[in-house]
Amino acid sequence: MKELVRLRATLAAAFVLLAAAIPAGAGGEELAVAAEPEELSYTAAVPLESVTEEGEYVEVPLEEVDVRTREIVDLSAGYRFVDVSREGRRAAEYDRLRSSGAGRFTAGSVGRDLKLVVEGEYLNTKDYNASLLFDYKGYYRLNLRTEALYHNLDHETPHVPIATDLNPADEYGMYVRQDSVNFRYKFHDYPIHLNLGHWMLVRDGYSQLRFSDYGFDESPDPADLDANNQDRRNRLLFRTRPVKNHTQEGTIGFDAHLGPVNILYTFLIRQLDDGIAPPGFQFAPRYGENGALIRSAGLLQHNTTPESRYYSHTAKLYTSLTGGIIGSASYSYGKRDNQSSLTTVAGADQTSNTLQNVAGDFVYTPCQWFSFSVKYRHQEIDRDTPSVVQVPSLSNPVVGVRSGMDTRRDVVSANFSLRPNTILTVNGEYRGDFLQRSNTGTDVDRWRLPDTTSSNRGTMTLLYRPFKGMRLRALYAYTATDSPSYGTEAENRHEGNILASYTMAGRWGISASYKIVRENNDHITQDVTTFDDPPLHGTLTLPRDRRSVHGAASVWFAPLEPLMVSVSAGYLRDHSDQAILLSRFLLGGYAGTQYTSEAQIVSLNASYRFTERVDLSLALQQVRSLSDFKPEDTTADGISTFLIRDVSRAKTIENSLSARVNYHLSRLVSCGLDYSYRDYDNKLSSLYEGNVHQVTALVRAKW
Repeated sequence: MKELVRLRATLAAAFVLLAAAIPAGAGGEELAVAAEPEELSYTAAVPLESVTEEGEYVEVPLEEVDVRTREIVDLSAGYRFVDVSREGRRAAEYDRLRSSGAGRFTAGSVGRDLKLVVEGEYLNTKDYNASLLFDYKGYYRLNLRTEALYHNLDHETPHVPIATDLNPADEYGMYVRQDSVNFRYKFHDYPIHLNLGHWMLVRDGYSQLRFSDYGFDESPDPADLDANNQDRRNRLLFRTRPVKNHTQEGTIGFDAHLGPVNILYTFLIRQLDDGIAPPGFQFAPRYGENGALIRSAGLLQHNTTPESRYYSHTAKLYTSLTGGIIGSASYSYGKRDNQSSLTTVAGADQTSNTLQNVAGDFVYTPCQWFSFSVKYRHQEIDRDTPSVVQVPSLSNPVVGVRSGMDTRRDVVSANFSLRPNTILTVNGEYRGDFLQRSNTGTDVDRWRLPDTTSSNRGTMTLLYRPFKGMRLRALYAYTATDSPSYGTEAENRHEGNILASYTMAGRWGISASYKIVRENNDHITQDVTTFDDPPLHGTLTLPRDRRSVHGAASVWFAPLEPLMVSVSAGYLRDHSDQAILLSRFLLGGYAGTQYTSEAQIVSLNASYRFTERVDLSLALQQVRSLSDFKPEDTTADGISTFLIRDVSRAKTIENSLSARVNYHLSRLVSCGLDYSYRDYDNKLSSLYEGNVHQVTALVRAKW
């Protein structure tokens, strides 16, 4: 009842604001058709030829062509009311849950010489976007853009005795802003462009940091046990972590047309700066089995976000992008330096990566029904690391560091397109990915990655258009990988996809798709070392089989001229059978598991022009999600898995409703009211449950 009262009060306030914003007497104006403003076109279609009295075509200089300049201004202003019940952060994960002013604007002038367009949208101080396009005769071109959003983050609550939340009342969220500036200048008398750019990404907010203050690999000393017989040192800690970092990137370069080829050069520099020092904690001392001190008590930094700097040079040669033969080649050299600001560990800032990239493309199109292309990519990454780092809090402060792993990667792809007639198109593609690693370590101290990984993928696609309005697409792909890098990477992968759609004269249409993926890996291995004296060593094979199915269908129809309705549904299921290792210290510490993830989505959309002045729209959506993790009852050693069965189990329902009404007071003035409702329902617990109501009232004017 309280939620209903709050909602009624919110709606009443929205209508009061809307009525106050309508000019007096505006409703008495006659209105024929309240049409939406035309989309701005950044290029004008102009006649460059004229016909003389003798019937000959004569080219007219561009500066003498009469081009009509188009100008438009479109403004909306109002207020957005937000009402939150219970959590609400998952129901509206990317919304700032605060009431605020709202508005949109578009202003532009598009002519032959000058093109200027400015547009933007504002929801609150942490959710907005704006852009500007300026072009003068093609000699000066400027693009500006800024956009921001707010991401609500979860506050996890510990549910085990050894875990402690140091900031139980804090709320978490992240403000992310992205800005970009691009300027292009064309030299008047030369076919050369100067290109300048700047890009910045800002993250500002608070997140939850979870870490341990001990190693969990020793028997506790009785003196360290508390009243609940828990080791005071062995704890999981939850605490608030402020985040304030920004990444800036600058580019400068040029491109030029040199007869049969074009040349391009770009210099890029990128800097990541963290405005807050890495988190630290007063860790307890740590002792070895014989009582010797391993680490002294004191402040130790952890979970750092290392600052870094990256720069690169890129040169490219390419032919005209039109014609029967197209070719390009490029080379890039870059270096990334770690600029870590750690004070409790010295030497981490001596690491760096050197990257070299080579690329080549060739496209051959001898006729309109056949095309062939070949692409090649080569990348080398050389990693430099210090031989040791200094950790003063350790009894032996000099810690050895493994050599950085260098990689070489080659990617080759070939594609052909065949179109024997207007109703059939056949595409085929081959892609080979070959990765080599060096400095992977010894048998005792390895990165646990293979020295080489090779992947070959073949794809065949058929596109069939038997008659007007009908479109069929079928795809089959097979991938074989030798020595996969990770346990989730498949050795063999089959993929099939089919799509069909039909449209009937703008009155109704239907589409359906089905995709199935089957992959397996029978050579996943994991090394095990037991606590026995002497320890026992072994290597386990953990096979994996995965199946994924995705189906979707939608239909739209217009039963009446002013009414449009669409209905869609989708289903996604991912199922994996895999043996997993639950303990690296037991030869039989593995068990077979099944992991299933499912999602169903149903949506309904409708729009209706009630009168020439009033149009309505409605959207409904429901998403059902389920994930289930089911290991066998016991491991091979007979250890029960009961306590970990529900780790990944989740079952949720998300409902959303949005409605809009627009009322056109005159040809240039209108007002609108938007309402949205989103609800997050956790079927297994009440954690994160909540709903959000939003009402936005806007008045719009254009001229």
